[in-house]
Amino acid sequence: MSAAAALDQATSAAADRRVLVVRIGDECFALPAADAEEVLDVARVTPLHGLPPHVAGVCRHRDRWIPAVDAAPALGLPPAPRASAVVLRRGGLVYALTVDALVGLRDGDAVEPASHIDPDSLFRAEPPAVPQESPMTTQTAAPPLAVVLLRVQGEDVGVDIASVHEVLAYRAPAAVPHAPDFVEGIVHVRGAVLPVVDLRRRLGLPPAEPDADTRIVVVDLDGDRVGVVVDAVTEVVRIPAADVAEPPRLFRGLAAELLLGIASIAGRPVLLLRIDRILAAEERLQLLGAQLDTE
Repeated sequence: MSAAAALDQATSAAADRRVLVVRIGDECFALPAADAEEVLDVARVTPLHGLPPHVAGVCRHRDRWIPAVDAAPALGLPPAPRASAVVLRRGGLVYALTVDALVGLRDGDAVEPASHIDPDSLFRAEPPAVPQESPMTTQTAAPPLAVVLLRVQGEDVGVDIASVHEVLAYRAPAAVPHAPDFVEGIVHVRGAVLPVVDLRRRLGLPPAEPDADTRIVVVDLDGDRVGVVVDAVTEVVRIPAADVAEPPRLFRGLAAELLLGIASIAGRPVLLLRIDRILAAEERLQLLGAQLDTE
């Protein structure tokens, strides 16, 4: 091997050992520098309801929304808003790891092993496959979506207007024994009995006392009607299909089940919900059994 080749090999090996040192809370951690695509000194993370605890929200990166992950829960630290982020790629997934500060590049040999973060350790699932274009982002000629915006804990979420039957002023539902905890009870609407779901509880948010703006949105679930309690109904908007992206594949569980996509409305992200999936099949059976017990 020539001296030049040996030097190149040594330089490459040294580069492979470099780590990016970041601060999370009061502690410093090291990430493989080769995994970092970009460093965001200022990360503008928008929190969204119904996401897993380690997902802080989404942030805009190069004209697309990417999930923002807080490593704190996996590290035994309390989650918190963080000012900066490191953009990482895991398989076909690009995401932002939020941090409190960027310390700098270091030789990995000079950093304590216990302070290293393996990005794969932040996830249980296998890395997503090579990304595929979402039809929601490629079919720009599709007609715009008509969406009803619902207010939940200060944030708007959207549902397809075709799923909304009517909007009612809030009335206290009658309690149903043995119903799921996010079901407030039942209401009678023109002779029909409707189960009422608290959207706050369904998304894992704290409940709130109803006020003058609280509404029950009656939606269709495969031919059945269900009332959904929201803090307010704000407006109906038409969203160009090109402004709707599919949810990042990092989302799992309830978030993945309920999310139709992320819409950009006046420059802010709004979750679009699959309101027809607000109740899983087993939950609908449980609710049916609870209703039968009251008859």
